[in-house]
Amino acid sequence: MTSLAIERGSPADYADRKGYDATFLGARLRIDLPTKTKRPRDLLTFEDAGRRTSELKYMHFSLAMSRKRKLCVWSAVNIDGSSGRSAHRTSWKIDPRIARGDQLVGDEGGNDVYGEPPHFSRGHMTRREDPVWGTLADAKLGNEDSMHLTNAVPQIQPFNAGIWNGLEDYALEHAREDQMRISVITGPFLGDKDPLMFGTQIPVEFWKVIAFIHDETGALTATGYTMSQRSFLQPAERFVFGQYETWQEPITVIEDRAGLSFGNLRAHDPLRKPRRREAAPPVELTDFVEITF
Repeated sequence: MTSLAIERGSPADYADRKGYDATFLGARLRIDLPTKTKRPRDLLTFEDAGRRTSELKYMHFSLAMSRKRKLCVWSAVNIDGSSGRSAHRTSWKIDPRIARGDQLVGDEGGNDVYGEPPHFSRGHMTRREDPVWGTLADAKLGNEDSMHLTNAVPQIQPFNAGIWNGLEDYALEHAREDQMRISVITGPFLGDKDPLMFGTQIPVEFWKVIAFIHDETGALTATGYTMSQRSFLQPAERFVFGQYETWQEPITVIEDRAGLSFGNLRAHDPLRKPRRREAAPPVELTDFVEITF
């Protein structure tokens, strides 16, 4: 089983975290955090420096939690590919700024959804590598912060692999060379009909939106993706191993399904037809070259 010896600090330890930067790609290219358009009261709020907020700020990324599901609704990160560093995985942590009961921690009675198969792995929403950049001190904090339970969602053991795991790296290859910066927002589709396994509703599908300045056009580009673990799940807590399903989806479709708004990003999506409101159909991805920028 996954270790239950999870570190915990104090809220004061996070006083220096600035979180996600909306102007990371440029002052005139502001990319705000998502807003919840459906069930906004489900957003977990907490006291931070005397004000009520739903944004948990970490080093180079931020996220918001679902009150009902005890999972993140979205996790948004800034990535600077020109100053990336490597770091070793650390222990998973409970965030002390919110109650333990508002995080999917598990218990010592063997009822934890996380563990060895057929249980689930703690799947990062913001990839562990993504906030690991900048000074050595900042990169160290980015690595450690990514290992909070708030940034984890139950996923089948090999889920973060293939095209899905390399989307950020592929986008960096097409970002403006003099900056090599992208902003990525990731999350689960939290559906009412998600299957109940090991006492926890398991998200069936996940989404990702990537924004960057295109190296050839010099314009802001935003692309959306979804990935499903549906074919790996069965109601009887068993796995069926099959093909991963990764799609490039119109951002408007992701917004509608996730109950979120990404503001102006939808206008910069190559899958949105410029002269008509409807979006292009989704594209199943088997290779990075099939991505439309």
